[in-house]
Amino acid sequence: MRRNDLISAVSIAAALLVAILFTAISARFERTSDVLYFTLPLAASIVLIPAGTIRHFRLGQIRNARKNLPEFLRDLSEYTLYGVPLAEAVRMVSANDYGSLTPEVRRLARSIKAGIPVEEALESFGDGIGVRDIQRIGVILRKAGESGSNTSDVISMISHFSSQLELLNEERDAVMKNYSLILIISYAVFFIVIMIIDVRFFEAIRLSSTGSLAFHSSGASVLERIFDVGIYIEAVGIGITIGIVKDRNPLSGTLEMGFMILVSSIIIALVGAI
Repeated sequence: MRRNDLISAVSIAAALLVAILFTAISARFERTSDVLYFTLPLAASIVLIPAGTIRHFRLGQIRNARKNLPEFLRDLSEYTLYGVPLAEAVRMVSANDYGSLTPEVRRLARSIKAGIPVEEALESFGDGIGVRDIQRIGVILRKAGESGSNTSDVISMISHFSSQLELLNEERDAVMKNYSLILIISYAVFFIVIMIIDVRFFEAIRLSSTGSLAFHSSGASVLERIFDVGIYIEAVGIGITIGIVKDRNPLSGTLEMGFMILVSSIIIALVGAI
């Protein structure tokens, strides 16, 4: 957690530094409009991309833990099937590798080894990952251990249910990845269309607007700026939608949002649309 906080603090500091630097450069060359259409989006992307990367790895850890949960339960069920007490079974399976779930399993084993009753130790199972599905497994295991009968059958049933649930989650993730890709492609098409309008249409109006038509030129510039802002608004909207599609959390789309804003601001600057 401290590492994540440090990354966030560094990214915010870097964003502020970039914003101050580019604002000073824009003021020096009397291009104050660049602050709104390039500097601020660039600074925002510097904050969003690290935050989104942290969130991306966090989701990866959660998926890995869920994927390895059925295997952990199967191993636990096999030991309890032959009469091994639940506490001893947990200590024995803790030597195995369960990916992102391994720290939780070993923490549980250490608690039991320290003399904490297995029922009490299971109350905090999954707290380190912070996923309700895994925390519920801890509650069910605790109840099974307290009952003292058919523990192996209960664990085996939970393992089978978790396996089926994981298959459904994998199918859903595959579909949602395709949908997220479609959203990103739609944003790219939208961006290209706006860039063509900016470079061709509005530039033609400015070149042809002289004398009494100068008003139309200024109006075209205002409309061009509205289109540019619309690009960033679209990027934010697409990012939020991707986050909701991923795991029903808008923050899960911050990585894609940051990259779309970054690429858009750089291209807008390169083509001279700002």
